[in-house]
Amino acid sequence: MIDCMKRSIVLSLALVFAPAAALAQSAPPPGPPGMEGGAPSAAQMAAMRQVHAQAEAAHAQTRARLLAALTPAHRTAVANVFGQLAIAVNPDPRAAAQSLDALLSPAEKQSVVTIAAAERTNVHALMQQARAAFESTLSADQRARMAQREAQRAGMRQSGPLPPG
Repeated sequence: MIDCMKRSIVLSLALVFAPAAALAQSAPPPGPPGMEGGAPSAAQMAAMRQVHAQAEAAHAQTRARLLAALTPAHRTAVANVFGQLAIAVNPDPRAAAQSLDALLSPAEKQSVVTIAAAERTNVHALMQQARAAFESTLSADQRARMAQREAQRAGMRQSGPLPPG
Protein backbone atom coordinates (compact mmCIF):
# COMPACT_ATOMS: atom_id res chain seq x y z
CA MET A 1 0.00 0.00 0.00
CA ILE A 2 2.79 2.43 0.88
CA ASP A 3 4.73 1.56 -2.31
CA CYS A 4 1.54 2.09 -4.30
CA MET A 5 1.00 5.44 -2.59
CA LYS A 6 4.62 6.49 -3.27
CA ARG A 7 4.28 5.45 -6.90
CA SER A 8 1.01 7.33 -7.15
CA ILE A 9 2.59 10.45 -5.67
CA VAL A 10 5.52 10.32 -8.10
CA LEU A 11 3.28 9.68 -11.10
CA SER A 12 0.85 12.37 -10.01
CA LEU A 13 3.55 14.93 -9.61
CA ALA A 14 5.03 13.88 -12.93
CA LEU A 15 1.75 15.03 -14.47
CA VAL A 16 2.54 18.47 -13.15
CA PHE A 17 5.81 18.64 -14.98
CA ALA A 18 4.93 16.73 -18.16
CA PRO A 19 4.61 19.12 -21.08
CA ALA A 20 1.15 19.15 -22.58
CA ALA A 21 2.74 19.63 -25.98
CA ALA A 22 3.90 16.02 -25.87
CA LEU A 23 0.27 15.03 -26.32
CA ALA A 24 -0.10 17.03 -29.51
CA GLN A 25 0.01 15.23 -32.83
CA SER A 26 1.34 16.86 -35.96
CA ALA A 27 -0.35 14.47 -38.38
CA PRO A 28 -3.67 12.69 -38.16
CA PRO A 29 -3.43 9.17 -36.78
CA PRO A 30 -3.84 6.16 -39.05
CA GLY A 31 -7.33 4.92 -39.62
CA PRO A 32 -9.13 3.41 -36.63
CA PRO A 33 -9.36 -0.34 -36.16
CA GLY A 34 -11.85 -1.88 -38.50
CA MET A 35 -11.57 0.84 -41.14
CA GLU A 36 -8.89 -0.98 -43.17
CA GLY A 37 -6.50 1.94 -43.47
CA GLY A 38 -9.18 4.48 -44.35
CA ALA A 39 -8.73 7.95 -42.97
CA PRO A 40 -11.11 9.14 -40.27
CA SER A 41 -14.03 11.20 -41.47
CA ALA A 42 -14.26 14.94 -40.80
CA ALA A 43 -16.77 14.25 -38.03
CA GLN A 44 -14.49 11.67 -36.43
CA MET A 45 -11.52 14.06 -36.62
CA ALA A 46 -13.61 16.81 -35.02
CA ALA A 47 -14.62 14.43 -32.25
CA MET A 48 -10.98 13.41 -31.69
CA ARG A 49 -9.94 17.08 -31.52
CA GLN A 50 -12.71 17.74 -29.00
CA VAL A 51 -11.62 14.82 -26.80
CA HIS A 52 -8.01 15.98 -27.06
CA ALA A 53 -9.01 19.49 -25.99
CA GLN A 54 -11.04 18.10 -23.08
CA ALA A 55 -8.09 15.93 -21.97
CA GLU A 56 -5.73 18.92 -22.15
CA ALA A 57 -8.16 21.02 -20.10
CA ALA A 58 -8.46 18.24 -17.51
CA HIS A 59 -4.67 17.94 -17.37
CA ALA A 60 -4.28 21.70 -16.87
CA GLN A 61 -6.88 21.67 -14.10
CA THR A 62 -5.19 18.71 -12.40
CA ARG A 63 -1.81 20.39 -12.68
CA ALA A 64 -3.18 23.53 -11.03
CA ARG A 65 -4.81 21.49 -8.26
CA LEU A 66 -1.61 19.50 -7.64
CA LEU A 67 0.49 22.64 -7.46
CA ALA A 68 -2.02 24.30 -5.14
CA ALA A 69 -1.86 21.29 -2.81
CA LEU A 70 1.86 21.91 -2.16
CA THR A 71 3.50 24.68 -0.18
CA PRO A 72 5.65 27.05 -2.26
CA ALA A 73 8.81 25.56 -0.75
CA HIS A 74 7.63 22.03 -1.56
CA ARG A 75 6.72 23.03 -5.14
CA THR A 76 10.31 24.19 -5.60
CA ALA A 77 11.70 21.04 -4.00
CA VAL A 78 9.48 18.80 -6.16
CA ALA A 79 10.62 20.68 -9.26
CA ASN A 80 14.23 20.05 -8.22
CA VAL A 81 13.61 16.31 -7.73
CA PHE A 82 12.02 16.01 -11.19
CA GLY A 83 14.69 18.20 -12.72
CA GLN A 84 17.33 15.86 -11.36
CA LEU A 85 15.45 12.87 -12.78
CA ALA A 86 15.31 14.60 -16.16
CA ILE A 87 19.04 15.24 -16.40
CA ALA A 88 20.37 12.15 -14.62
CA VAL A 89 22.42 9.75 -16.71
CA ASN A 90 20.85 6.87 -14.76
CA PRO A 91 17.59 8.21 -13.29
CA ASP A 92 16.41 6.45 -10.13
CA PRO A 93 12.63 6.89 -9.82
CA ARG A 94 12.59 4.82 -6.64
CA ALA A 95 15.03 7.20 -4.94
CA ALA A 96 12.98 10.15 -6.22
CA ALA A 97 9.85 8.60 -4.70
CA GLN A 98 11.62 8.16 -1.38
CA SER A 99 12.83 11.75 -1.52
CA LEU A 100 9.31 13.01 -2.22
CA ASP A 101 7.88 10.77 0.49
CA ALA A 102 10.27 12.28 3.02
CA LEU A 103 9.62 15.80 1.74
CA LEU A 104 5.83 16.05 1.58
CA SER A 105 3.57 16.33 4.60
CA PRO A 106 0.94 13.65 5.15
CA ALA A 107 -1.78 16.11 4.08
CA GLU A 108 0.09 16.95 0.87
CA LYS A 109 0.61 13.26 0.08
CA GLN A 110 -3.07 12.52 0.57
CA SER A 111 -4.08 15.49 -1.57
CA VAL A 112 -1.79 14.37 -4.39
CA VAL A 113 -3.15 10.82 -4.27
CA THR A 114 -6.77 12.05 -4.19
CA ILE A 115 -6.25 14.49 -7.06
CA ALA A 116 -4.47 11.85 -9.16
CA ALA A 117 -7.21 9.29 -8.54
CA ALA A 118 -9.85 11.82 -9.63
CA GLU A 119 -7.81 12.59 -12.78
CA ARG A 120 -7.56 8.90 -13.68
CA THR A 121 -11.30 8.43 -13.16
CA ASN A 122 -12.18 11.51 -15.21
CA VAL A 123 -9.87 10.67 -18.10
CA HIS A 124 -11.10 7.06 -18.13
CA ALA A 125 -14.71 8.28 -18.32
CA LEU A 126 -13.78 10.74 -21.08
CA MET A 127 -12.13 7.97 -23.09
CA GLN A 128 -15.13 5.66 -22.64
CA GLN A 129 -17.47 8.41 -23.86
CA ALA A 130 -15.19 9.12 -26.82
CA ARG A 131 -15.08 5.44 -27.71
CA ALA A 132 -18.85 5.13 -27.57
CA ALA A 133 -19.24 8.21 -29.75
CA PHE A 134 -16.67 6.89 -32.23
CA GLU A 135 -18.29 3.46 -32.40
CA SER A 136 -21.64 5.07 -33.12
CA THR A 137 -20.16 6.47 -36.36
CA LEU A 138 -19.11 3.03 -37.64
CA SER A 139 -21.14 0.82 -39.89
CA ALA A 140 -22.18 -2.61 -38.63
CA ASP A 141 -19.44 -4.19 -40.77
CA GLN A 142 -16.78 -1.84 -39.37
CA ARG A 143 -17.94 -2.55 -35.79
CA ALA A 144 -17.75 -6.30 -36.47
CA ARG A 145 -14.19 -6.01 -37.86
CA MET A 146 -13.17 -3.85 -34.93
CA ALA A 147 -14.61 -6.36 -32.45
CA GLN A 148 -12.81 -9.20 -34.23
CA ARG A 149 -9.46 -7.37 -34.03
CA GLU A 150 -9.99 -6.56 -30.36
CA ALA A 151 -10.74 -10.21 -29.65
CA GLN A 152 -7.51 -11.18 -31.42
CA ARG A 153 -5.54 -8.62 -29.37
CA ALA A 154 -7.15 -9.85 -26.16
CA GLY A 155 -6.16 -13.40 -27.05
CA MET A 156 -2.56 -12.32 -27.65
CA ARG A 157 -2.47 -10.48 -24.28
CA GLN A 158 -3.79 -13.56 -22.48
CA SER A 159 -1.26 -15.87 -24.08
CA GLY A 160 1.60 -13.85 -22.62
CA PRO A 161 4.85 -12.77 -24.20
CA LEU A 162 6.23 -14.60 -27.18
CA PRO A 163 9.11 -16.99 -26.53
CA PRO A 164 12.55 -15.68 -27.52
CA GLY A 165 13.13 -16.40 -31.08
